[in-house]
Amino acid sequence: VAGGIGITPVYAMAMALEKNLDLKAARLSPQAVDYQLQAARAAFSPNITSQYQYNNASNPNNSTLDPGLATLTTIRQNYNAAISQPLNWHGANAGLNFTNNRQATNSTTTVLNPSYGANLAATFSLPLLAGFQIDATRNTLKTTAIQRQIADVQLMTTVENTKASVRTAYWNLRQAIEQIEIQQRALDLASRLFQDNKIKVEIGTLAPIDTVQSEAQVATAEQQLLNAEITWRTAELTLKRLLVSGPDDALYRSTINPTERAIVVPQSVDIPGAVQSAIGQRTDLVQSRKNLEISQLGLELNKNQTKPSLAFNTSYTLAGQGGQRLLGGVRQPGGYTNALSQISGVDNPTWNLNFQFAMPLGMRAAKANYARALIQYDQSQATLKAQELTVSSDVTNAGLAVDNTYKQYVAAQKAREASERNAEAEQTRFDVGMSTNYNVVQAQNNLTTARLSELTAVIRYLNAISEFDRIQRVGR
Repeated sequence: VAGGIGITPVYAMAMALEKNLDLKAARLSPQAVDYQLQAARAAFSPNITSQYQYNNASNPNNSTLDPGLATLTTIRQNYNAAISQPLNWHGANAGLNFTNNRQATNSTTTVLNPSYGANLAATFSLPLLAGFQIDATRNTLKTTAIQRQIADVQLMTTVENTKASVRTAYWNLRQAIEQIEIQQRALDLASRLFQDNKIKVEIGTLAPIDTVQSEAQVATAEQQLLNAEITWRTAELTLKRLLVSGPDDALYRSTINPTERAIVVPQSVDIPGAVQSAIGQRTDLVQSRKNLEISQLGLELNKNQTKPSLAFNTSYTLAGQGGQRLLGGVRQPGGYTNALSQISGVDNPTWNLNFQFAMPLGMRAAKANYARALIQYDQSQATLKAQELTVSSDVTNAGLAVDNTYKQYVAAQKAREASERNAEAEQTRFDVGMSTNYNVVQAQNNLTTARLSELTAVIRYLNAISEFDRIQRVGR
């Protein structure tokens, strides 16, 4: 590990927030919902249409007004434009239609030839019962807006969980490195005992058979050191997975050296305050409440659909007509501008007003849909209450874990100190001939176990503090 890239927990989190691939993917989700929201809002954008039509018809002449005309030819052209605007206001819809036509014929008796027609119509419609308070289009817009908020909450959840994973992986790597150090010290002790025993055999104060146990202890210590190194490589790879942007990242090919050592700083926890904070702000509960808002909107829509349909429609039309007029056998000048002039002068206005009513007998389908939506809404409320209880239990357990792991650390620290004194005492007794190899090896094994237990207790305490902080804000 010496000579590797040194990082602190803060630096590791900063790297993860910048490079973590799962976070990069998660950050795209709100953008995708943004486009969904744009599409929902586009439902209230103006819609422009236009049309051109040409018709050339020839028919045998059957009129006594033009006896010398064998074939009657009529050319009709239509060129229309319209704009309609759905309103985000009680389901109203407004429109403006501009229709035009031109007709020419080879008949000599037609009064206007060619003739031009123009109509300008303004329309407005409004649902008065079903669709007045809410409809599918407005419901989609409101629902998508809430889903956009949920996407932000989900992203924040991913960010916080990633940071928590980085913290855990960092301290696991630090633990793995310190385990190597502890196992190396155990190997050094075993090797020194073995060498001392060999010297005693050479000078005749110890039988050769008494070195077997210390030699076996060296082999066991070497195996445990190897296992610790394997654990270190695995822990390092886990942390790298959270910090790098891909296999080609320079950090992925380097050795990570977590420079900050695990230090225990006692912290007090306010479990009732933490529970209250989690109930109010934890992301999974916030998301559930947002989904409940969506269910409420769906419930309102289904309730509105149980009403009959009553539509109010009105329109105001201005008509104009122009062309070359046949007067006294002579064609008088005229054209399309005559039709437009009549429109601008409001010469031929037409008002139209109607109400349209429809109601399926019994409204059984709509009422069944509303009843089902009401049950689903009640289920969602009950689920939210159960979720709040679960969160309360999780936060309480996390708070208790902080206290319990600290007590376990204190106990492990005392056990390690006692094991150190016992190992030193056993070695001293062995040196003066008052103990055996077996007792020394056992004392050394107990010391190694105590050191590992203390290290594990330290990491557990640090992780418990981090988990207690995380679980108040986000859920998995």
